[in-house]
Amino acid sequence: MALALALPALALLPPPHPLPACASGSPSAPPAVGRRALLRTALLLAPLPAVARPEGVNKPELLPPFATNVIDLQRFLTTGQVKAIDKQLADLEKATGVKLRVLCQSYPETPGLAIKEYWKLDERSIVMVVDKGQSKGGNVANILNFNVGEGLKLNLPNQFWTRLQSTFGNNFFVRDNGEDVAITRAIDTIDYCLRDELAYCTDVPMRFKDPSRAMYGDQDPATKMFGSQPGKDMFTGLTSGVEKVFGP
Repeated sequence: MALALALPALALLPPPHPLPACASGSPSAPPAVGRRALLRTALLLAPLPAVARPEGVNKPELLPPFATNVIDLQRFLTTGQVKAIDKQLADLEKATGVKLRVLCQSYPETPGLAIKEYWKLDERSIVMVVDKGQSKGGNVANILNFNVGEGLKLNLPNQFWTRLQSTFGNNFFVRDNGEDVAITRAIDTIDYCLRDELAYCTDVPMRFKDPSRAMYGDQDPATKMFGSQPGKDMFTGLTSGVEKVFGP
């Protein structure tokens, strides 16, 4: 299994091969296939985002001198957040056998290929690369990218990673919430989807995508009680009252 570990992008799968046509007049019908199997096959064959940076980098000097599941070269996370995420990823590995690792970098300032040996990455490994680099058009690129081991393709299909990236890594979410929230929400989503075998996530669950809506529906209690613009009319008439006391 080969992971494009130096690249902050998803590894590409080969395009699907066309299915052979059935011969006309054939007396035998094709074997029945379950809906779940068809769904998994379709999702596995879905195309992934193209690799953005083909140049390999190998800078082991940027690796920390101690063992950790989180390498934050850009200080996107606080010290407390790094410790909490490091423990969360260790617990996840114990529970599922999946290595989820986080690398925050600014290409080309990245350990690159050196992380493969540092983290002992294998077919059941996921590396989330957080990089605020620029896209080819000069705009800020989506900050979240994932390298997923071949052994996890059935657990979480390609469609899931594309939607996870577009949900939390886009410019608008990062601008409104910050890099740290984008990182922690993505990690919590992966954690949940890997632990719950019945979930089979093909999209970001609503509890992580929009926690308020997941809990209260389309209208939360505060909106129901105070309206969409609370306090708008609270001070209506204050000016006229002041004029009566102090004059116009």
